[in-house]
Amino acid sequence: MALKLGDRELSSNLLTSPLCGISNRPFRRLARRFGSAVTYVEMLKARSVIEGAPKTLELLKFYDDEDVLGAQFAGNEPGELEEACKIAEGMGFQTIDFNCGCPAGRVGSGLCGARMLSRPDVLRDCLRAMVNSVKIPVTVKIRAGVDDECLNYHEIGAIAEGEGAAWITLHPRTRAQGYKGDADHTRTAELKEIVNIPVIASGDVTEPEHAMKLTEQYGIDGVMIGRGIYGRPWLYRRIIAAQKGETELESPPPREILAVLRWHFEGLMEVFEPRLACVLQRRYSGWYIKGIHGAAQFRASFVQVKTPEEFYANWEQVDQVFAQYEEEGRIEKADPARLAWSEASVALA
Repeated sequence: MALKLGDRELSSNLLTSPLCGISNRPFRRLARRFGSAVTYVEMLKARSVIEGAPKTLELLKFYDDEDVLGAQFAGNEPGELEEACKIAEGMGFQTIDFNCGCPAGRVGSGLCGARMLSRPDVLRDCLRAMVNSVKIPVTVKIRAGVDDECLNYHEIGAIAEGEGAAWITLHPRTRAQGYKGDADHTRTAELKEIVNIPVIASGDVTEPEHAMKLTEQYGIDGVMIGRGIYGRPWLYRRIIAAQKGETELESPPPREILAVLRWHFEGLMEVFEPRLACVLQRRYSGWYIKGIHGAAQFRASFVQVKTPEEFYANWEQVDQVFAQYEEEGRIEKADPARLAWSEASVALA
């Protein structure tokens, strides 16, 4: 399905959620390879951006080969958000999202993230300042409300449209729910009915049928995926295949998954110093290996890696084991073309 961001038609209607501690450059590039049309750096506080905090500016770093790359800001001061938007636009970011949906305490104890939903007047002023400060599209991400007594996503949707947001993303749980219970996307469908800007659904999309229900049955314009792609970025490819009336394997053959893990690690090595890259890969490798049937025995070897040499030694050992399994017919054989694609140099991706 076609989805536009401003005047630009995107390559798909699939987006990757800004994920704190996760949405680094290698993760974003991997999402793009598998079909995500828009990725974001992780959420940042507008004030930290203005103050030029070193860690914040490192996270906000723009790469012109990442297309489309967005920034996401949290805050409650229109002036600060306006200035942060100008900084991001000047760096080259193609879109900016206003975070009014994060339920976590890390966004601060004041009026920030999903707490903004309790003050629609402040949210309106902030969004207006952001939209009017830059030429690139500004979007907003919200929840259904603060709690069951304050379900005001209809009101916030009207504000978003009225203030010129390019689209609105709804995670249909409340702030009080956090990530408990199910995401009730009948709320997302309701929002789509009352606004004339695109509506993006976020929450509990882990299979193609979930995305297809949202777009075909509910008429939602796009889908933003977060935790559903942990260790399985091919979910985007599966959704795109379903949209075309085609089928795609639930999981690639084991050696293809290993190849993607290696590609991901090499991406980490390009961005981070070796010791940190090895620490970061422990989380990612656990996700990938968890998805490989019968590979639990190999997980410990990756989560204890301290050097690149250890990673490659472990990887080659496991790959050889699975190559032997393929020859014996114990597991599905990897597709040579996809195996080569997955093993392609990070620099060429």
